Amino acid sequence: MRLALRIEVGSEKGALEGVPVLLRLLDEHQVKASFFFSLGPDYTRYPFAHLIPTLIRQRLPVSYIGRRCRDNLLAVANAGHDIGLSSFTALDWQRDVAFRTAAWTHNEMARAVENFTGLFGREPRYYAARGWQVNPHLLTEEEGYGFEFASDVRGHHIFLPELQGALSRCPQIPTTLPTLDELLSQEEINQDNLHQYLYAACQRIMPNGEVFSLSAEREGGELLKVFERLLVMWKGGQWEIRSLSELFGRIGQAPLKRHRIGWGTVAGETRHLAMQSSAL
Repeated sequence: MRLALRIEVGSEKGALEGVPVLLRLLDEHQVKASFFFSLGPDYTRYPFAHLIPTLIRQRLPVSYIGRRCRDNLLAVANAGHDIGLSSFTALDWQRDVAFRTAAWTHNEMARAVENFTGLFGREPRYYAARGWQVNPHLLTEEEGYGFEFASDVRGHHIFLPELQGALSRCPQIPTTLPTLDELLSQEEINQDNLHQYLYAACQRIMPNGEVFSLSAEREGGELLKVFERLLVMWKGGQWEIRSLSELFGRIGQAPLKRHRIGWGTVAGETRHLAMQSSAL
């Protein structure tokens, strides 16, 4: 049984505090994962930043994650983990990217790629849309940049995407499992038994294996102990814990079916998320 780890890093706190903790834990268990970074301005220090008009917010003093947290992000690459992009401006992407124009999406991606290349000395090969928020222009950008794969949606198996008429040859590796925070929204679940519920959700056969998404801010902080218990259970249960690139490599040259991307909700999440939908 195979499982891949998809880790979002979307704030200065996550990069400075969560990343080192996660790197130590993954090294202790000899596990490789896929990290996806937002490299632009971090507005998390401002309460209700998502309610501040963009023109006003852009005048606020902020730190840039890729600059402020350079050493910690480089440490991820040096440890041999996958490194990819999640966005440039995390707040804007997660808030309303579904309604953004092609020009805005192109500019956001160009800034993200430029900053990534300047930081790591190589172009990004992977992308994971922050918070599973997408638009059709993203698919065009992912194919244009030649990404090897993306992980933008929730779903069941690897596929080629279509969204509102936009087709892409960049494969999607969907998140298959609920997040820990989503499970915590259920009344009977708490941090003491959370790992048991997530582990139980894995007890099924998936075409390409499971994909579990976590964040440096949560699983690298308050939920670290829960994540550590899961790693112990997975390894004790003979699970192969891999990065997304390793999981993708296991399918070889097998042909991929094309599926639509739709929108849906999951328990514990109020927003609509991008979902793998019907086959074409």
